[in-house]
Amino acid sequence: MRILAITLFIVFSLMSNVFGQQPSCDYQVEILVDSNEFEKEEFKWRMRASKLEGKSTNITATAKIEDSHGKTVKSYKPWTSDAISKQKTSSEYSPNLKAGEEYKISAEIAVECDDNNKENNADIKKISIKGEEIKSEKINKDSLKKVTKEQQDENNQLIQKTQTSVEPKPQITIDNRQAENVVELKSKESKETKEINSMAVSAVKSPEIVYLSSSEKSKGLVMILLLTLSILLNIVLIWKR
Repeated sequence: MRILAITLFIVFSLMSNVFGQQPSCDYQVEILVDSNEFEKEEFKWRMRASKLEGKSTNITATAKIEDSHGKTVKSYKPWTSDAISKQKTSSEYSPNLKAGEEYKISAEIAVECDDNNKENNADIKKISIKGEEIKSEKINKDSLKKVTKEQQDENNQLIQKTQTSVEPKPQITIDNRQAENVVELKSKESKETKEINSMAVSAVKSPEIVYLSSSEKSKGLVMILLLTLSILLNIVLIWKR
């Protein structure tokens, strides 16, 4: 009796192991994002589980978003023992995350089959939300570029109008012959200036010459007068005799 009981226990144990063993499979999970950097209002993401091999099963999935300090700011549980035959994609999530921060998205799945590769049962993505100050700076730069371009266009139009309205002044060019004429004219002017200066000097000295000539004439007249008087005296003396 005791031997029979032990035999039945061994048989039932073997049967439970055979019937209770799960079939092998391989499922993976992916985090779906369009970029690594987002505007605050544009950030969206999803997660997708896919069967690589094995039969259909049930799946449970969890996900969370952590900030740069490791604090969980959002948590998700898209599936809880939901049936999956080939592929399953979650809804689209649009969390309102703080701008100017970096975040880490983690997703993990568990299946009700013997998953022979659990390394692909989890996925991680790092993203960042652009800061308000960066966005404002970009807007300011774009505005400045626009204003600068408009000012440049206005300046170009003003320059074109000015060039059209103002007639160009004739340019005076002097060739070699004209240059020689200018030099010759200056030489003549120099000679005339020297002659005028010489005449001025002569005019200054001329009174002295005139004075000397008048003195000589006076002396001659005096000599003639004296000679005439001498002759007259001699005539008178002779006449008296």
